Amino acid sequence: DKGGIDHSPSSFRDIKIDANDHLTTQLRYTFIEPQIAIVSPMKNQAAPIHPETGNQLPVSVNTYNSQAKTSSVSYVLSNPEDDREIAKGNLSPLTDWNWSGSIQIPANENGKKLNLTVTSSFNDGKEATATSQFLYQKDFKSTAITGKDWNTLLQNASHSGGINDSQIKLPLQLQWTANTGSNIFMASPLIVGQKVFIATTDDNTSLNTYICAFDFHSGKQLWKFRTENSVKNTIACENEIVVAQDASCNLYALDAASGKPLWQQYINLKNYPYLSEGLTVDKGIVYAGIGAGLSAYDLKTGKVIWTNTDWKQREGSTTTLTIAGDVLISGTQWGGLYGNDIRTGKQLWKLSDNGLGNRGASPVYKDGKLWIISSKSFFLIEPQTGKVLQQKELSANLDVTSTPLVTEHEIIFGSADRGVFALDKPTLFIKWRAETLPSLVYTAPYSSTPQAAVETSPVSSQGMVYIGASDGYLYAIDQSTGIIKDKLYFGAPVFSTVAVSGNRMIVCDFAGNVYCLSSKAAEE
Repeated sequence: DKGGIDHSPSSFRDIKIDANDHLTTQLRYTFIEPQIAIVSPMKNQAAPIHPETGNQLPVSVNTYNSQAKTSSVSYVLSNPEDDREIAKGNLSPLTDWNWSGSIQIPANENGKKLNLTVTSSFNDGKEATATSQFLYQKDFKSTAITGKDWNTLLQNASHSGGINDSQIKLPLQLQWTANTGSNIFMASPLIVGQKVFIATTDDNTSLNTYICAFDFHSGKQLWKFRTENSVKNTIACENEIVVAQDASCNLYALDAASGKPLWQQYINLKNYPYLSEGLTVDKGIVYAGIGAGLSAYDLKTGKVIWTNTDWKQREGSTTTLTIAGDVLISGTQWGGLYGNDIRTGKQLWKLSDNGLGNRGASPVYKDGKLWIISSKSFFLIEPQTGKVLQQKELSANLDVTSTPLVTEHEIIFGSADRGVFALDKPTLFIKWRAETLPSLVYTAPYSSTPQAAVETSPVSSQGMVYIGASDGYLYAIDQSTGIIKDKLYFGAPVFSTVAVSGNRMIVCDFAGNVYCLSSKAAEE
């Protein structure tokens, strides 16, 4: 009934055994009342119709009920001007949260505002209904402004891409949405070479788990590679090679163009063979694993360059490896924060006092320092020595996977119970706090209803901070004041940090959806 020690979701397991001893099991996420959200077409937006789909309107719905499974999702499309029904039918399930399909719309409805009403029926007899009014625009398109690649969590191995040169402005417009076929946890999307890469998770016995590639402009799936287990956290790409590690300690290197495996390694953790951490890549070297399995690999060949022999993994964590100059920063939950020499793998220092051992977050390396949250404090640390330069204790639970955004005037990050915080950079006083709603699914250790968690990292564009929350919303927050300027509801928690490039943003939710959003001002 709470977030797990390793940030595993609050849940219970439904197990069935038939007369032939065949076992099936499904995880059910706790505390969610019957609910439904239309995520495509989005309310009060133009519908994302592309030339190759003809008059087909893509429809995507997130729906869930903790106490009962979704048995069907039906839709009615109508014209509100004359209350005329245009089409009705049923959607198909893609994941435990998402149902999708497409609707054929007559050409004479082009340019009109239409109403889409969807109803989810659960096998306990309950229902949930949602309505979205949108503009059907057959020739809808927008101009994409080319931007820089987004190679890993927060763009680079130092995770300093939270401040970037993207050109995203409100209001946002949905360009396309696609679904991976399984849940997306703390893996964040990549934008590299006009492709979007993401990895999925599945805590059921089917292990419906993949690394996927989509076309950045259309959302068309380019390839899908099945992994042996869930990819729980950060993936990365460099030199046209995508790398990821799964929960069963397999390290994969895939050709970015085709998805074909180039090499694979087993990460030997020895005492606790389960990986929920994230890897990174920099200058032709992959840094992966944790504890006794923390290693550096040659990106092209998979050859092991060094392996850590100085410290062991403890409980699973949600940290992502960070490169801070010549130091590789890593850590374990209920263990500590570690600095290892990036060339030899030798441990340089360990920090576990003052709450630094109770942590799921990763630091950002910026201005020669590490900026990180842990337990109930913000820390500023010298990466070469591990010396704590500053500590600011706050009246909030900060055991979340949120890497701080360091701007000219603010330090911004998520919390486990009180939404998004901003500290004044010179004084470390609280500058503002943006409240989010109670989590749909609880992941921060020991957190439970009605706490409001934000496990993701903030990303800033044009003075606006974009951050997904466990309540199912993507928030747009004024960077200097903390005022929430806009929010989009997905109806499924967002555990994945957004990626931005040019005038477009990629957002992923736990339902397995990948969304491409752009500035409406960019429309032709």
